Amino acid sequence: MRKYYEDLKKIEDFSSFDRMRLLEYIHRQKFEATAICALGPTFWVELDYVIDLAKSAFTDTTEEKKEFFVKSILPLMQEKIATIQKIEKTLPENEFFYLRKDLKTFEEIFSHASNIIGKRLDYFLPFSLFLHAVESMTVLYPLREKSCDAGTIARKNYDILLARYLAGDFSQQLVDIIDYFIWVQAVFSKALDQDKQSFRSQIVHRLSEFTGTRSDFTNETEYSAKNFVLELHEVLTDINIKGKIKELYNRILETEVSVGECLRTIVSIFLDPQSDSGQINTLRDLAIASDLASSVTNHIKEGNNKGLYEDIALSKALKSYFMQVSRHMLGITEDMEICRLFEIMFYLEETAPSFIMHDDIITLLENSIEKFENQKEAISKSLNKTLDPESAELFKAKAKQVYAGKI
Repeated sequence: MRKYYEDLKKIEDFSSFDRMRLLEYIHRQKFEATAICALGPTFWVELDYVIDLAKSAFTDTTEEKKEFFVKSILPLMQEKIATIQKIEKTLPENEFFYLRKDLKTFEEIFSHASNIIGKRLDYFLPFSLFLHAVESMTVLYPLREKSCDAGTIARKNYDILLARYLAGDFSQQLVDIIDYFIWVQAVFSKALDQDKQSFRSQIVHRLSEFTGTRSDFTNETEYSAKNFVLELHEVLTDINIKGKIKELYNRILETEVSVGECLRTIVSIFLDPQSDSGQINTLRDLAIASDLASSVTNHIKEGNNKGLYEDIALSKALKSYFMQVSRHMLGITEDMEICRLFEIMFYLEETAPSFIMHDDIITLLENSIEKFENQKEAISKSLNKTLDPESAELFKAKAKQVYAGKI
């Protein structure tokens, strides 16, 4: 019997792992499915919210919860069924097995519940079975603000993407606040009234917690005047940012402030309104990506290992900005090409100094170059502007300088 219970415990542990450890996989699956099925940026956020609502109803089998499920949750589930069926028909099972499995689970819960309710047998709703089905989900297990990459939700909004990137050098706590605002804005139209109040309370709590943390000097040995000047600058910046966040916090306490206005306030801390500079910088970034892919292709063909090392160094300096800002300013297809480019660069770095090559690498890079150049031309036409090559070179030099200062 002891062995039986030990084995049962192993099965239970396997089905109740921490989904936070799978965030990169979950976000990637949803991102690729969005690209293949041409979905809106908020689809997965809204679906996660509905699943979370359902999970909360399944946890409690009171009559009030059953009525809440039937009247409030089931209609929200129904809104997603047609899109889910379209996704199921489009996604290949060998690449999206777990996502397709979770989508099927959602569809079956809705179908089974609708059938029972249609026969006026509400008291037969198997809430415990539904709860187990949700708890067994992998990619669609409800994660609320962590359900989808915040950059993907905020795509094409250059000011927010850049402010989020800049905030990362200051405080991960502030990035989390920005991500929460992005998530609330995306899900707000589907949220129930009581949840909207909960969102406001959570925003107040997060801002209060952030402004309440102290800014301290470090006390290290060999502390030079240079260290003091750099740290003084950081502390003064810290005080300035927290002061502006405190102003926002007070405004929220005194009156109704929209999520959009909250985001605009935080953006204004880091940069002035950018007008069309987002598109201009996207044009610059496409040129840099295309040049990098071309350089790697040429160096592979020439067998120029020194050149490849230089390409890898540049890609490492650019990666953070391109993955957090640039890719989200592009169409889904070009977004995927940016991700592929940096994956190839990572592969080349891992195989150095031998640089194990496959013919497919050059083909993939050449396809990426073509897509980057086509998108460059399209943006250039829409802006009626051509790119100044010097701006791309200056940005690369600055990226290398910043990266060198961090390592």
